[in-house]
Amino acid sequence: MLEYQFVIRQYLLRKMREFFLERGYIEVETPYLVRSVPPDPHIDPVCVYISGKGPYYLHTSPEIHMKKLLSKGLRRIFQICRVFRVESVDSLHRIEFTMLEWYRDGTYMDTLKEAEDLVLFLSSSLHEEFSIKKRFFSPFSVLEMEALFLERVGINPFEFDRTSLFRVLKERGFLTVREEDTWDEMFFKVFFEKIEPHIDKSVPYFLVGWPLATSSMAKERNGRAERFELYIDGIEIANGYSELLDPEEQRKRFEKDNELRKYLGKDEIPIDEDFISSLSRIPIDCSGVALGIERLIMVLTGERTIDSVSPFSL
Repeated sequence: MLEYQFVIRQYLLRKMREFFLERGYIEVETPYLVRSVPPDPHIDPVCVYISGKGPYYLHTSPEIHMKKLLSKGLRRIFQICRVFRVESVDSLHRIEFTMLEWYRDGTYMDTLKEAEDLVLFLSSSLHEEFSIKKRFFSPFSVLEMEALFLERVGINPFEFDRTSLFRVLKERGFLTVREEDTWDEMFFKVFFEKIEPHIDKSVPYFLVGWPLATSSMAKERNGRAERFELYIDGIEIANGYSELLDPEEQRKRFEKDNELRKYLGKDEIPIDEDFISSLSRIPIDCSGVALGIERLIMVLTGERTIDSVSPFSL
């Protein structure tokens, strides 16, 4: 059984590389040990001290350094690497796991389609090589947050500020929202209570139209992030977005993220000034995707836990 796990994993990694190389991508490597990571309030990095100096960080994603490569003229790049996050270990989370990340010219809708193409390609390849049942068929559903709220709750939350959203939710009997909640907290309470349980999880789907606060490195349109999340079997597999390339706006968002980290009692993370300045040198509108490889292997092979596809755990 263990040998079979490694054979499947090796095969899928080879097919991923084949998929991207045939589409004109270059495989790259970036540092694992870095001086800074994105200061996401909800993703905590593993800190490292070397001879009493630091903190340095094990990267939570290769995003910052991959975008630095885009600023040097590369246009289509991908990477398969280990990443590290302070997580509670459970059936879907590990402190150390494997990520596929890619960047290309275009918008988040281009990479959304490419993510679907990748899953279908890998599923078909497994079926042909190992007779593993082909479970996924095109097209995947694309669900808009605004439409989901209108259907299930009867309101468009993006039309309300924090105070008015609290009022209208109370009028509709939402007992879990509190007056001190932020707009984002209310949005996600309603989403997880009234919307997420009713999404058909028997087929893969993309969620688009996310609040901007969920993606501090994504381009904005109409107050929302140009961002998608891909779910299979109800499990988040990947997320992608059109990349924010405005250095000053990115700095403001990082500063806001650090303020929230401080409010939550977490350490602030120094801003990577080289990254900020590199954004203005990226010559193309581009989009990127981060995909959890262990989770993808799980759903492709019909497993339900990371333990079933990865033999080691901290």
